[in-house]
Amino acid sequence: MISIASQTVSGSKIERRLALGTVSALAVVALLAFAATSAQAEGAAPDAAALWAKNCASCHGKDGKGSKAGEKMGVQDLTAAAVKAGLTAAKVSDSMTKGVKAKEGDKLVMKPYTEKLSAAEIQALTDYTLSLK
Repeated sequence: MISIASQTVSGSKIERRLALGTVSALAVVALLAFAATSAQAEGAAPDAAALWAKNCASCHGKDGKGSKAGEKMGVQDLTAAAVKAGLTAAKVSDSMTKGVKAKEGDKLVMKPYTEKLSAAEIQALTDYTLSLK
């Protein structure tokens, strides 16, 4: 009896080890697949035009010249030579990360986008903004 119980326990241990090995192998495969997908996603540049359309065009217009709503709020034409001359990557990026305050007072006329956009998306939009003509 002792030997039978011993064999049952041993068999049970072996079955558990095989099952754990299979689960571990599947987990490793799944993890590698996820890592590969994440690496591809991280390597892909954000679609700045799509980000602009989704987050910026409602005020700044599709072309950066300002929408009707944006004009009412005093949004500048980002394609105008005088405005472009004052734009730097740091200023554009800061406006997205810190927001824009009204010329008078502390009221934000543009909220920061750090909760909606990643650093890579903000960089893509910064480059896009500076490329507007």
